[in-house]
Amino acid sequence: MNIDITRHQGATELKVAECIDKRFGTWRVRTDFQPSADEETGDQTGVTFIEAEFPYKPTLQEVKAFVLGVIDRQTDGKIQSGLIWHCKATDEDIPVWLSKENQMNFKAAYDLAVQKQGATLPVTFKMGEREDGEPVYHTFETMADAEDFYTTAVAYVQQCLVEGWQKKDTFDFTPYEEALNV
Repeated sequence: MNIDITRHQGATELKVAECIDKRFGTWRVRTDFQPSADEETGDQTGVTFIEAEFPYKPTLQEVKAFVLGVIDRQTDGKIQSGLIWHCKATDEDIPVWLSKENQMNFKAAYDLAVQKQGATLPVTFKMGEREDGEPVYHTFETMADAEDFYTTAVAYVQQCLVEGWQKKDTFDFTPYEEALNV
């Protein structure tokens, strides 16, 4: 199975799953349909979607694995690059890159600061980058600053996970079942 996680553009009447080559039995399965609009008029011109190509007719379980995998990747992407932390100490909004490695590094630094009652502070981290690519660094000077960031980051990750679980739990696979049973 070739999963292309880039967005494609197509007509609004695209099917969620279809055989695109009857001779070879090639199927395409699509998910995450989003309206696509003309930039000038705002009129809907079609849809964008994520697609997987199967060299055979996939089972419903394979389709579910693809769709749920897309949701998982989107959730991970939102966790990694969606947090903007408002630092009360400097009154600025800081973009935060929450890769798994950074999450572990932030946790280790916070846990050590708590254990040592702030004696390991100040500590500086590269938090992320601004839209123009400029790196953003932040120095945690106080336990209050470190605690505010850490609790904000943990709450953000949890919120993203809950939203991802809800999306997966409520996803309607009926159109896929119907398309595969043709």
